[in-house]
Amino acid sequence: MTFLHPWLLTGLLAAGVPLLLHLVQRREPPTVVFPAVRYLLDATREHQRRLRIRHWLLLLLRTLLVVALVLAAAGPTMRRSGVTEHAPGALVLVLDNSLSSAAVVGGTPRLDQLVRAADAVLARATPADAVWLVLADGAARRGDPATLRSALRGLHASTARLDLGHAVQAASEVLAGEALPGEVVVVTDLQASALSAAAPRVPVTVARPDGAVPRNVGVAELAAGSQPWSTDGGQVQVTVVGDSGAQVPLALMAGDRPARQALATVGGAVQVAIPGAAAGWYALKAAIQPDELRLDDQRVLGLRMAPLARASCAGAGRFAEAACDVLRANGRLLPGDDIVLGGFGASASVILPPADPASLGAVNRELERRGVAWRFGDPGPAGTTDSTGILAPARLFQRLRLVPSGSGRTGALVTTGGEPWLVRSGSVLLVGSRLDTGWTELPFRAEFVPFVDVLLNRLARGEVASLDVPAGAAGAVPDLVSAVGKGPHRWPVEGGGRFAPPDTGLYFLLRGTDTVGTLAANPDPRESMLQQASDAQVRALWRGTTVVPLDQAAPAAFSASARGDLRGPLLWLALVLGLAEVGLASVWGRRA
Repeated sequence: MTFLHPWLLTGLLAAGVPLLLHLVQRREPPTVVFPAVRYLLDATREHQRRLRIRHWLLLLLRTLLVVALVLAAAGPTMRRSGVTEHAPGALVLVLDNSLSSAAVVGGTPRLDQLVRAADAVLARATPADAVWLVLADGAARRGDPATLRSALRGLHASTARLDLGHAVQAASEVLAGEALPGEVVVVTDLQASALSAAAPRVPVTVARPDGAVPRNVGVAELAAGSQPWSTDGGQVQVTVVGDSGAQVPLALMAGDRPARQALATVGGAVQVAIPGAAAGWYALKAAIQPDELRLDDQRVLGLRMAPLARASCAGAGRFAEAACDVLRANGRLLPGDDIVLGGFGASASVILPPADPASLGAVNRELERRGVAWRFGDPGPAGTTDSTGILAPARLFQRLRLVPSGSGRTGALVTTGGEPWLVRSGSVLLVGSRLDTGWTELPFRAEFVPFVDVLLNRLARGEVASLDVPAGAAGAVPDLVSAVGKGPHRWPVEGGGRFAPPDTGLYFLLRGTDTVGTLAANPDPRESMLQQASDAQVRALWRGTTVVPLDQAAPAAFSASARGDLRGPLLWLALVLGLAEVGLASVWGRRA
């Protein structure tokens, strides 16, 4: 039980007044019994017993009357379910408008049902409540109920993925600093692939739809292998996922060229040949026929076609030279000296730390003479390269720090612990470690040859590797990039910063007016799996959670602060006690 005005409970001290008066009334002067009236004692003994009972009953009624009036004035409330009113509380409403909510069920998008349930929850809120709204972007928006309800109007399914466990945990932390009783209400299609563990510290109610989930198929992966492609074309691998094992027609388009048709099996991958084209950048798109969830029916990728690099790898070490031999054997590299790996060439060069430390000074002087904005510094600590679209994390056993010769630091492509490890300045690339087993684990790994391919065919030419970012997430933009473009739109970016694509599709990374790479924003493949989690799974991951149908979301909301007002019953009790006291006093008075 709680009280709206707890300070009024000090009035309970008045409950002692009837007792005090009762004790005062019991003070009687001494009585001397005469022999002539002794015969009256037996006659009055029964009457005195009735008087004592009357006094105690009046004392009890008057004390209870004072207590009832004081408690009613203090405004007591008690937690109850099913009441229409509630005391002021704090509530975080998580509305799952992730990509899966766009699935059409019974002719209407599932999101429409979720929005109606969420609107009914907010309709129960009062201006005294603290309310937040969390959508698929994960941001907690605080506002009054009317403002948050207006935000639901015209709401569309987001291409971002919502991790429900993370959202519940974050909502619980939002409520941690609130003095009002708090709770979390999650309105969701309860997609099993979006469920994860959480340890909320407040009550959680999950409202989910009933009924069957539609079957769905989506394009999960689009891979073009090593880029750039030669102008002869190449192979594309497409993976299709879903909850159906059927085969679906697939179309692949490179730019505005005619589509290539194929038949893909759900859960498997298919290889499709794309014919060659003139050198340039192309938007490669894979699409299947529309179904109940259309937002995952296509996927895009940036495709670069260009003549193969002519490179010399002598002096780069035996592992790098072996990688170059593999690339030449597979038609990914041509002999020549347009690019030199491991030494200075007439044009593009990839410079590694010298095998002889005594040669380091000469290398730095040559870098300075060529106007390179970087030089090799002192040995740095061992570590692991940071994750980028160019190179997956790889351990480094030895490295030299790369030090900018100017006041600024631009051109970093790969870092380790935040420090540059691979940089570009003009036509020169600097790598902080030699490409052998004494310096890095890369020669032991399968991605070593593709990394050398990227060095020579892309980075040495001034292009950065293509980036693939999940829709709704932010990707790190290389230092060389000054803007991101899509169609007529341009977004200036700071090199080395992060860029969050506002929508799915293919974005081009620009350095001035030159295109140096692409960024593809695609839906998370897990959103294509529409299977709904069971209520038992939810309760197992979020202990103490209440799971209700969508139409019960509003009645279940504000359960932490839904309290019955006890002032009415207490006032009725006080009235009954008062009438009983008056009646008892008058009846006993007449009899007396």
